[in-house]
Amino acid sequence: MLKIAVASSDGVTINEHFGQSGQFWVYEVEDDGTHRQVEIREIARDGGDCSPAALAHDGIIDHLAGIDVVLAAQIGPGAVYSLRIKGIKAFAIKGPIEKALSSYGKRHKLLGLSLPGGSHNCGSGGGCAGKGCR
Repeated sequence: MLKIAVASSDGVTINEHFGQSGQFWVYEVEDDGTHRQVEIREIARDGGDCSPAALAHDGIIDHLAGIDVVLAAQIGPGAVYSLRIKGIKAFAIKGPIEKALSSYGKRHKLLGLSLPGGSHNCGSGGGCAGKGCR
């Protein structure tokens, strides 16, 4: 069984950028694709979307202890690297949570140990840090 954290504003779609997500919906996912929601992890913010807390992906990663995989609409290469160091795989994907969890559960063994680079749309070399927010 895998624990997957999904960056979502509504619990229906994967629609949040990793560094700007206010919450992660956590699911337990079986190899046959069945899954169940087990919690919602809130990410505390000290200010607006461009606050230092919003840009410090290491703080977000600390909230993801015990997670195996993160799914987010966008995730920068710095965050992907930091997650990888903690043993967490990260994927940039948009769409329905149900479909993504079912597909990942059934196919995760095919992915092996390789990790895709995340989205590079948020600045080069380190995600959003120092590049401004949208």
